[in-house]
Amino acid sequence: MERSGPTVVGEVADRPRRRRTRPSGIARRQPRHPALQSVLSRPRFEVLPTPGVEAQVITELPTDATVTVTASPRQGITATVDLAIGLAGRGVHAVPHLSARLIPDTSVLRRIIGDLEDAGIDEVFVIGGDPTEPVGEFGSALDLLSAMRTIGHRFTIGIAGYPEPHPRIADDLTIQAMWDKRREASYIVSQLCFDPKLLTSWIRRVRRRGVQLPILIGVAGPADVAKLLRIGRRIGVGGSARLLSHHTGLLRVARPGSWRPDGLLGDLEPAFADPSHGLTGVHIYTFNALRAAERWRREMLQQNGADPP
Repeated sequence: MERSGPTVVGEVADRPRRRRTRPSGIARRQPRHPALQSVLSRPRFEVLPTPGVEAQVITELPTDATVTVTASPRQGITATVDLAIGLAGRGVHAVPHLSARLIPDTSVLRRIIGDLEDAGIDEVFVIGGDPTEPVGEFGSALDLLSAMRTIGHRFTIGIAGYPEPHPRIADDLTIQAMWDKRREASYIVSQLCFDPKLLTSWIRRVRRRGVQLPILIGVAGPADVAKLLRIGRRIGVGGSARLLSHHTGLLRVARPGSWRPDGLLGDLEPAFADPSHGLTGVHIYTFNALRAAERWRREMLQQNGADPP
């Protein structure tokens, strides 16, 4: 019989060595990634402005979380602003997305700025937005940023970065756009991406082009793979999204058909640990599965050496 290990003194030569087994119920120790502990301890969650989500935020997320509120053609910019103001009134650090193509004109923008500042909101996230055609005079995030500068405001501003080609904008132009917007912005949040190599390559390209703004890596929270594939196709991240179906081992699925970002962040840990990359946080796309997102974050913190929250 083939042996499972070397012969030791006193062991009968033709007796197979007994394999040590792990006691039932004890999970295999997960690798620790110290650089992730700091960024995961400062939670940032993205939510959709749907009915009932304000109550979910209050009951499911930690009180010190930053909560960003998306903007979409279906809901309109008013839903985004109203939810952000409602959350701010309940003590949440709320960050509304201001979508250039959903804001009709300067007078509406002026009113939005005033309403947000009156509510105590001090941070916004400025994007071009999903519509192919703008509803008014702002066709891009840069247009909106220029108008905001003219009006005047007191906001910290975040802008979007695109590790994968944007569905409507050439890749080099998205990097150039970050350069053009850098004077108005304080940080970049990366669009959804599932490929750690692609993300790392994009970060290096951004830095080589001279853009030194801090970067928060956008990751999908726990979700159904089929749902993520649909979202990926819609927003133009189909390339890396194919890893969901072809490389499930790399992506550490929790069970068939489900996704968790453990593996992606683990593979990015060296980038988080390297100061030259300038990665300062994780932005969690929740798709309003808030309880699952927060439970995952707590589990990751504990795996990486933090005390239980």
